[in-house]
Order: sequence, then structure tokens, then C-alpha cells
Amino acid sequence: MKKAEGINEWLHMLYVLIGVALFSAAYRFFLIPAGLYCGGITGAAQIIKWVLSDACGIPVPTNLDIVGIISWLMNIPLIFMGWKTVGHKFMIRTVIAVCVQSFLMTVLPSPPKLLFSDTLLNCLIGGAISGYGVGLSLREGGSGGGTDVIGMICSKKYPGFSVGKISLFINICVYLFAAMKFNLEVAAYSLVFSFVATIVMDQVHDQNIKLTVFVISRNPWLGKKLTDFTGRGVTSWNGWGEFTQQGQLVHMTVINKYEWQFLKRFLLQEDPKVFAFVVSPNRILGNFERRLEVQ
Repeated sequence: MKKAEGINEWLHMLYVLIGVALFSAAYRFFLIPAGLYCGGITGAAQIIKWVLSDACGIPVPTNLDIVGIISWLMNIPLIFMGWKTVGHKFMIRTVIAVCVQSFLMTVLPSPPKLLFSDTLLNCLIGGAISGYGVGLSLREGGSGGGTDVIGMICSKKYPGFSVGKISLFINICVYLFAAMKFNLEVAAYSLVFSFVATIVMDQVHDQNIKLTVFVISRNPWLGKKLTDFTGRGVTSWNGWGEFTQQGQLVHMTVINKYEWQFLKRFLLQEDPKVFAFVVSPNRILGNFERRLEVQ
């Protein structure tokens, strides 16, 4: 059993590292040749590099991209904060991932010109690769640091807090800087890159995908057990089966896609004759807890 768990842990770590490698490749091969700015901590690190080299005149290595090093330094306090707040398994994976990502962002060679002549095409492909990498890391219970760690910390301490507000604030600062230092076109292309990355990340990271589950059963205790098992609110009402001509209970809850794989097994264990169907809601109003579970 322990051997199987060890192999599973190594697989999760491998996928996390593949994710940060894809993000680093997208940054070096697509973003840098286009002269664009990334969102989040990486974008903030790009601005700090400009301040050090251009505004302050501090010499920086020409053969290395110190954005990776700056990003690594910015993650150190976040990792210390997360170690006390978030699960150690997530943070161990994140520490390793941050080191590998910062190293790759520093040493990977960047092409002297765009891989594709069309800047928009570079943004679309690079953004997709970047988003897939970030989503893959998060799905496997790790991350490349930055706003992902901030989100984990804030979700533990302040359940009603939205990490999107911090990400939005950082990105606004980055894109305003790009617009003022260069022009609106650079800011616009940078925004397209991040927009595509966010869309792809949400599709890969299935914990961001919400599902509404309807469960029909004759088990009178299933509703309470559903609440205890999922930790989420469950609404129940009485129903009538026209085929069986018998009364039954209908339970409704909202979960994320990641939780569904565990809920399926639970339902079959509690009631082998259970009937359940799943729909994907377009919008949710109210208190839905966004979670990042670590496998």
C-alpha cells in the first residue's frame, strides 16, 4: 500500500514539473521574443527587472534572464506563509516546482525572433501552452507559486476572499506599465496572452469547473450523509416515481468536477440503486466555496 502511495506521489510530482516546464517554455519561447508582459508574479518580476536595469542603471547579466531569479525571491515569503497555513504536501510540491520553474525561466534560450510571424498567433499558442501548464500543476496538487499560493492562504483564513481581486490588481498594474512604457498594442497583446492562458487553465484545472448533482434515492439518510461527505450544502425534497409508483427523495448539491469522482463511489456504496445526473451551471449566485484539494 505504501509503495503504491509512493509511486502515486512521484507521478503527481512529475505532472507538476511538466506543468511548470510548459509555463517556462511559453514564457521564453513566445512571450519574450514578442516583447510582451506576463500577468501575476512573473509580470511583477518583469517590471522589477526593468526598474533595476533601466531606471536605476544596475547592471544585469545579459546571458541570463533574471526574471526567474526575481520571481523565485518573491515566492520565498509566500512559501513561508503557506507552510503554516496550507497543507505541507501542497507546499512541498510547490517549493520544488518554484525552484524548477525559476531555473528554467532563467536558463532556457529564447529565440531571437518570433516563432510565428504573426504576433497574435504567438499570443494564442503561447497563452494556450502557458495555461495548460499552470492548470496541470494545479490539478496535480502543486503550483508554480505566486498568486496560486496567495489564493490558498487567503481561502484558508478568509473563506469569503477572492484571489481574483489580487490577480486583477497585479495584472492591471502590469498592463498599465506596458502601455505607458511601450504602447497600447504591447499591453493589448499581453492581455490576449493572459486571457487565453486563463481560459485554458480553467478547462484543465477541473477544480474550477462547477457541477450541479441531482441524486434520487429511497435512502432516508442519504441527504445527511451527502452533507457530511462533501462538506457542502444539500437541498432535499420529496419526489414520486411514476414508473415504480413509490415515493423517493431528491437531493441537489453543487460541487466541482474534481469532487465528482469521489462522490460517484460514495453514492454507489451507500445505495447501489441510486440514480444521479449531473448538469453544468452557467452561473452561480451565493456562497460557493472554491477549493483546491491536494491529492
